[in-house]
Amino acid sequence: MDSVLNLLGLAYAARKTVLGEEVYNRIKNVKIIFIASDISEKSKERIDKKCFYYHIDSINCYSAEELSNAVGRNNVKLIGITDKGFSQSIKEKLK
Repeated sequence: MDSVLNLLGLAYAARKTVLGEEVYNRIKNVKIIFIASDISEKSKERIDKKCFYYHIDSINCYSAEELSNAVGRNNVKLIGITDKGFSQSIKEKLK
């Protein structure tokens, strides 16, 4: 598995993530957002607007299946990382 997805799983285990619709409710606390590459266009536009407004980096290179497997849940399309350390580590791995 990809090292970024491993970090995502660790962040989930450490309770430093928000999933799904909860991302919209806690957007001010989110440092980086994973958007499933197979999310609907309407949802993608909605979250892209929020990311632009709050200056949040978004990553959409993983499918919903890959994101779901990383956190051990079913049908996960949005994951927000709320911890600064995890978000910085993920950004470094993506470079």
